[in-house]
Amino acid sequence: MDTTAAGALGVEDERILIIGAGVSGLALAWLLSEMGRRVTVLEAAPRIGGLARSFNWHDLPCDIAPHRLYTHDQPVLRAIQELVPLREFQRNSRILMRDKHIQDPINPIELILRFPPQVGLKLVWGFINRPKLLEDSFEAMALNRYGRGLYDFFFEPYTKKMFGVPPGQISPNWGREKLRSSGLLDALQRQSKTFFNSFWYPKQGGYGSICDAMAARIRGEIMLATPVTAVEYHNNRITGVRYRVDGAEQHLACDRLFSSIPATVLARMLGGQLQLRFKRVQLVYLHISKPFVMPYQWVYWGDGDVVINRMAEFKHFHPDLPHTDRTVLCAEVTVETDQPLEGVQRALERYHLVQREEVLDSMILTERCGYPVYDRGFEDAKQQARNLFGRFANLHCVGRNAEFRHIETDEDIASAADCLRRIYGADAVRLAK
Repeated sequence: MDTTAAGALGVEDERILIIGAGVSGLALAWLLSEMGRRVTVLEAAPRIGGLARSFNWHDLPCDIAPHRLYTHDQPVLRAIQELVPLREFQRNSRILMRDKHIQDPINPIELILRFPPQVGLKLVWGFINRPKLLEDSFEAMALNRYGRGLYDFFFEPYTKKMFGVPPGQISPNWGREKLRSSGLLDALQRQSKTFFNSFWYPKQGGYGSICDAMAARIRGEIMLATPVTAVEYHNNRITGVRYRVDGAEQHLACDRLFSSIPATVLARMLGGQLQLRFKRVQLVYLHISKPFVMPYQWVYWGDGDVVINRMAEFKHFHPDLPHTDRTVLCAEVTVETDQPLEGVQRALERYHLVQREEVLDSMILTERCGYPVYDRGFEDAKQQARNLFGRFANLHCVGRNAEFRHIETDEDIASAADCLRRIYGADAVRLAK
């Protein structure tokens, strides 16, 4: 435990800075405030929330891509429930593929029954004759667990679309973290965290109301539109940061620095270079002239020739909204394309969901750091990051982009709590009774 600053200074004297006001930075600020600390949060954007923010568009609450809360971590769930009232929903999602709507997650029995016999035979034969490959890539891992049939049918086209490279160039760790399944038997028996039947979502506002609630409980200050331009240090301690506001550079000293910004950005400020990359995401929002487009909360597109990765219809998360004959879709595009709107419209027409004349308005938002890309060998780059950041006793990296981990909101909050326990002691953070 690093007690150099915390022990030498009183609770009110420790100058704590947090870079980033996404869910991780806000969770840190909220939990530190609950501990009696005052904090200063610096956020480059003019608003809080990061990838977990919400906004109103055409009088409908919208999120940055589909969000839903599902967790086995009961203390984290109770803590969020104390922040905002939550409603439990029964999951209703699908995979759209080869012009059919199929179960999400994939049910191999359904594939055998609904697709031509040669598809079913390939699935069964591929599973029976699974190879025993060295799992040095996601491709090898998926082939070992599911066989060639299901790999060719779904995993290969979807993974390539999501990351822009073949599965053979993706680390197996991505599959181990996200699939949470040991293979086809789990898919048949509907076991593992992938197969949740219900989830939680805020009763009022969008998913970003979780971030709003944390921000409202902070003791200190959140400074928006203040990008950090440099991190200052002496020997093995961070001494402060420089940031820009209204075109002028300012300085702020600190005794402890928490960073939730991408690890690559922080590394550059400290004179390092990390071979880590993030996948850009383009979010296409459509205002549609019909009450609903689909009966599902969200859908995934498995076709390799469709630009959409996944799509949500936000009205399904807000049953208390007044009736309206308009709805909003959000399509997440991970394929590199200069015409995301055209690609989305073609996909909606192909699946007979929306005709072009039914689109009243559109908007495209771009997030540069949508997903950490688990390239083969990324573990070495993460170790370099740990070595670089570990030189500074009072520097702590927390959250999805800072830790370069594909984690969800509940895991961001848990990571923040764990970090603070390591610094201030095991009993320092109590998320909920």
